[in-house]
Amino acid sequence: MSSVGRSGCLTDLPKPFNNEIFKTPMIMAYTRGGAIPHLTFNTMQKMADQKIFLLQTLPTVVEFKDAVKEQNKGLNAFVGLPEYPFHMSVQDPGTITPTGFNVNKGVSVWCEGGKKKLTPGEFMEIIKSYRPISYQALCDSDTPLNCSKKRLNKSVDNSLRFLDSCLKDHEECSELGDVAIFGTIQGGYDSFLRKKSAEATASRAVDGFVIDGFHVNGPDVENVDIPKMKELLNEIFQFLPADKPRILHGAFEPELMLEAIKCGIDIFDSSYAYKLSETGEASIFPLCKIPEYFLNEISSSTAKRTKCSSALTLKDDLYKADFNPILEKCDCYTCKNYTRAYIHHLLVTSELLAQILLMIHNLHHLLNFFKCVQNVLDNQSGI
Repeated sequence: MSSVGRSGCLTDLPKPFNNEIFKTPMIMAYTRGGAIPHLTFNTMQKMADQKIFLLQTLPTVVEFKDAVKEQNKGLNAFVGLPEYPFHMSVQDPGTITPTGFNVNKGVSVWCEGGKKKLTPGEFMEIIKSYRPISYQALCDSDTPLNCSKKRLNKSVDNSLRFLDSCLKDHEECSELGDVAIFGTIQGGYDSFLRKKSAEATASRAVDGFVIDGFHVNGPDVENVDIPKMKELLNEIFQFLPADKPRILHGAFEPELMLEAIKCGIDIFDSSYAYKLSETGEASIFPLCKIPEYFLNEISSSTAKRTKCSSALTLKDDLYKADFNPILEKCDCYTCKNYTRAYIHHLLVTSELLAQILLMIHNLHHLLNFFKCVQNVLDNQSGI
């Protein structure tokens, strides 16, 4: 760990990924319904130069539980992606989570069929059937902005109680012996409760930490108080062991991911790439500027100023006769074969190919973003 962040590796993964090494800071590829949105297996293979670690989102796959259990080969085999290791999250960071539905005995997840309430026991049965590489223990992250102190306290207490129940089942299940379990740190923007949650979670036999409860997913990430979040991250990380990874979920913009990395976050998800693709935008964040971001603080006003240069809104008429690729020097399939004008045409005519091409580019660019971050941190002595 240094003043500009920390680098590391995820190793000792269960078979058949036991020889794989994933460098951190890293991005997990966000999924819905078991697959990366808009990308088939064949299009994922076009990104074969990149190692992909999937984030399976429980609300979008919970309805598969009976079929996955019957097949008895795990979730990734069920969805046709056995080549990729995955981590399981309790909620979906790409979609806003309805609030006010968690109780002392369980957590509500929202799927196509509506609300499903899961107890820790039911949740662990799903984990045993789905066979992730790692998973977030069941937790109560229902702490929207300006929620009451009582709700924050319940979130912390419920999450610790659910974690203890999950740990008990985890330790008694031989099939989960080499699977990593992550505890979740709650408390919203309350410094005392964040420290309480961090200290109590770190005292449990967890393999890593999810820092949750700053937002309720989806577009609510735009309401995060970044300076306050950074202050709290720096406070709670004093209670966490340095050798265990830390995850922060949400569709954060690149500049804000860099600020979180500087605080000590190791793992993010690519819901930002999904968000851009859904709104017809393409990431053009300048990777060459990453080293200077590690040297300078980013205020909220700076983030707003740089937003216009971080993504293109390709549905704008500005691009209807622009025959350049999305990003010069980008070697993704989209940029090598299509122009801004063509994607603009696909967007205004509502062709499904638009989101496919955008997702290929946006995920590729985000993966390269993290490769550049890793290189900067590996050479931080020269910054």
